Amino acid sequence: MGSFMLCWKKTDRAVDRCRAAVSALSFFLLLLFALPGTEASASSATIVRAHAEIREGVVYLDVDLKLVLDKEMIDAMRNAIPLNLSMITVIESPRDWWFPDEVASDQRRYQLEYHALSKTWLVTDTLEHEARSFSTLDGALRSLQRIRAWPVTTAKHLKGRGPLVGRVRMVLDVNKLPLPLRLPALFDSRWSLNSDWFSWAVPTVGADTGDGL
Repeated sequence: MGSFMLCWKKTDRAVDRCRAAVSALSFFLLLLFALPGTEASASSATIVRAHAEIREGVVYLDVDLKLVLDKEMIDAMRNAIPLNLSMITVIESPRDWWFPDEVASDQRRYQLEYHALSKTWLVTDTLEHEARSFSTLDGALRSLQRIRAWPVTTAKHLKGRGPLVGRVRMVLDVNKLPLPLRLPALFDSRWSLNSDWFSWAVPTVGADTGDGL
């Protein structure tokens, strides 16, 4: 009987510790996302159009999207915290009763930041090492919202693959944010810059030339 009571008391203490931890976490999240005077509006990334065509044996993709940044995200950039964004696209071959087979994929990475000294906004293609500066945030966002002539893959790689489907999306690279901002970026709509997947039509590849028909 004594052993049973001892185990019961230990179990009660474990439950109490668990409840205390849950309460502390809940309180932390409440402070984080519902501080007085802060209204959680939403940032968003929405792809509105994607079009591909084949030129000189290369599949080029154009993407139009709409970006909306919350004030908190803009303030973070004004305080020297850049945003790292990735455009991801895949070309897949549908399969019955199984996941699609990935035929090709590619990624473009961009960094959006504010330079306080020059009071300019900078958009950097981190893969191509190309940077463009803008006097306003709107100008910088317009450049990010129009992706043009993105070389996704070669036409030769798609030849003989049958019907194909392309998909594209934008995501915010949360791991490159400072540690205190990573949790809000995962759960707070003010940091939501992950778009849904958007389907695009893969051009038909000619059997003899590798050009679109």
